[in-house]
Amino acid sequence: MLQPRTTITFTILGLIAVSLLMPLPATAQATSADQLTYPPLPSFEFPKPHREVLPNGMVVLLLEDHELPLIKATALIRTGSRLEPADKVGLAELTGDVMRSGGTTNMNGDDLDDFLEARAAIIETSIGETSGIATLDVLKQDFDTVLPIFSDILRHPVFDPDKIQVAKTAMIASISRQNDTPTSILNREFPELVYGSDSPYARTPTYASVANISRNDLVDWHHRYFHPNRVVLGVVGDFDSRTMFDKIYKTFGDWPRGPKPLAKESEILYDQSPHPGVYFAAKEDVTQSNVRIGHLGIEKKNPDYYAVEVLNEVLSGSFASRLFADIRTKKGLAYAVHGGVGSSWDYPGLFSMFMSTKTATTGEGVAALLQEARDLTARPPTEEEVERAKQSILNSFVFNADSREKVLRQQLTFEYYGYPLDWLERYRKGIEAVTVDEVRRAAAAYVHPNRFAILVVGPQSVEDQLKPFGEVQQVDISIPEPKAPEVEMTEAGAEQASQLLDKAVQTMGGAKRLASIDNTSIDGTTTIHSPQGAIDVKSSVLVVYPDKLRQEAILPFGKIVTVVSPDAAFVVTPRGTQPLPDSQKQQVLKEIIHDPVTLLRARGQDGFQASVTGKDTVAGNAVALVTIKYKGETDTLAIDPESGRILAERYHGMGPGGVPGEIEKLFSDFRKVDGLEFPFATSSTLNGESISSSVVDSMSINGEVADDAFAPPKNADEGDAAK
Repeated sequence: MLQPRTTITFTILGLIAVSLLMPLPATAQATSADQLTYPPLPSFEFPKPHREVLPNGMVVLLLEDHELPLIKATALIRTGSRLEPADKVGLAELTGDVMRSGGTTNMNGDDLDDFLEARAAIIETSIGETSGIATLDVLKQDFDTVLPIFSDILRHPVFDPDKIQVAKTAMIASISRQNDTPTSILNREFPELVYGSDSPYARTPTYASVANISRNDLVDWHHRYFHPNRVVLGVVGDFDSRTMFDKIYKTFGDWPRGPKPLAKESEILYDQSPHPGVYFAAKEDVTQSNVRIGHLGIEKKNPDYYAVEVLNEVLSGSFASRLFADIRTKKGLAYAVHGGVGSSWDYPGLFSMFMSTKTATTGEGVAALLQEARDLTARPPTEEEVERAKQSILNSFVFNADSREKVLRQQLTFEYYGYPLDWLERYRKGIEAVTVDEVRRAAAAYVHPNRFAILVVGPQSVEDQLKPFGEVQQVDISIPEPKAPEVEMTEAGAEQASQLLDKAVQTMGGAKRLASIDNTSIDGTTTIHSPQGAIDVKSSVLVVYPDKLRQEAILPFGKIVTVVSPDAAFVVTPRGTQPLPDSQKQQVLKEIIHDPVTLLRARGQDGFQASVTGKDTVAGNAVALVTIKYKGETDTLAIDPESGRILAERYHGMGPGGVPGEIEKLFSDFRKVDGLEFPFATSSTLNGESISSSVVDSMSINGEVADDAFAPPKNADEGDAAK
């Protein structure tokens, strides 16, 4: 009799438990989103770092975090690329890079790498636009050993010339790729339109500015700006603050104080007058137009900053924002669209709106962006929009303090730029207090469509779509090439050159046979040399003179097909077909001009100049140096006067990774092919460093060329053939 009663009891208890999980009656439920209510956000107190100042002026912020046995240090240094001379842009970045890579007076860069790697520690240095930064990430157990190294890098960098050259090479390679993507062009050219071409906020490194930078410049930069009274040091991690301060005092306390920073260092000039207009940068290797429009923004210390933050959220903060809802969702004009009134810590940011759109809808897209800007005042933000924007900002506010490391970095920023250390707490209260009227006034005060600079990057075919918005001004995005040394072309030298070139033509096979070349096809192996080692690449190269090339290269991950002609330039990889950036297309066309076959065939043509400009020795052979100027390019051929063979060629060009410099090619192993003599071995150097060596396996002249040899693949299957 007891068992049934127990079963009934358990059943009743189960029903009660289930009932607690069932939904409330309909009368207590919200039936639509606008009926949902939210409790006020709970109060939140940010961790407060301990702040002290060393006698030498270094500011120290310490924040304990005992969750993991790690310690992280960050030093902000009062410097920045905005302080660079106009003719040495790139100096600050190079200084920041080589401070760490170049080692110190006590430990060279390679030994420093080994020392840190053995302890799983990381030290990095860099200099940005408005500050320098050095970071240390280390296990607690190794902190006492690594902290003096961190100090040594800040105080005694040696600026190893070899490491400077490595950093320069990387910077030069980056310059060569400045036009590879539309967004890189927008981000480079748009600040110049707003801040003015003379402003440091609009400058970018050039080949010439990098070439102007010497090791002494890096040393002088460090001496000028790296002093303890220009440093704010923050440390977060598993330590006791009193003990940590003593360690920092012991390590940095004897660093002599430097001159007091000048107030004018942060008073960098920029053009405060607007530059309204329509600007167009032609880029043919793209299938979309990229648009950026706007003018000057504000500083974060602006009293309307909080209202502007809410305005930005209304305009572009979420899927429900105006730009996204109107331009992307309703009009279908763009996948990527965003914008807002930008703000910087101690100078005005940029107000800008960005979108990428189909070439056919470029004009429509620009019109849509302009309308959204006008609507911020013509159709001012509603109470619902403002409230939703405020809630979005406030609900994500907690992510400003989801780690103690992040809190400390923010505190370092506030200290560095002279903002109150409770700025984040003020931020939350400021957002909560923003009213609809304040947001509307901010829209009227800081968004001025009549002052907009409109910049579009796209194919030339879209320019006509921009004319309704005003006179279209072309933006020159060409990257000025480094200037090759000038050589003197004399009449006597020209006569000697003519004789040497005649002999070279006869040695190669005669003028008639040379002129008959329509195309050459070469199969061979190229060994590419780099600091990481050597790699062999099997390739086939077809050149149809004067301006077509097709190369097929077999790499570890598959076949790469590169095609360049006046009508098309593309590359086919295992991932499909992509247009070749115009800069790379032009470089390939220049390489065809540098081909000795092209140069010898061009003799007598308009614009062809040649002169003997010196003598040299190549592989033990005395040679005459014949400098040729043709189609804007300058070549020097090293011709053996006895044999008439071209033993070497020198010119200014691009090496691997787009690095420009002096290229030298040495030719050897000459063989006959269809009555013409060609070198079957070539070794190449860039600025004296070996970059490649090539061996020809087979070569043919005037072979059959397929009708579609220079046409893009018609479908995905043909693109996949490169696999």
